[in-house]
Amino acid sequence: MPIYEFECEKCGRKFEKLVFGSDDKKPQCPDCSSTEVHKMISAGSRVALKVPGGYGGNATAPSCAPGG
Repeated sequence: MPIYEFECEKCGRKFEKLVFGSDDKKPQCPDCSSTEVHKMISAGSRVALKVPGGYGGNATAPSCAPGG
């Protein structure tokens, strides 16, 4: 169930909406209740993992071996 970003053509409000696969009706704008909305193209979600010490540059990943 992806979350899509929409923009209202009437008032210009941008909002996100969880869209179910079986849901084929257009979402309503939370500000003006218009259904004149269009789905925006988004870059998608990116997850960045932060690890103490990083793993970039000269750092190395910790060993999985015992004691290491």
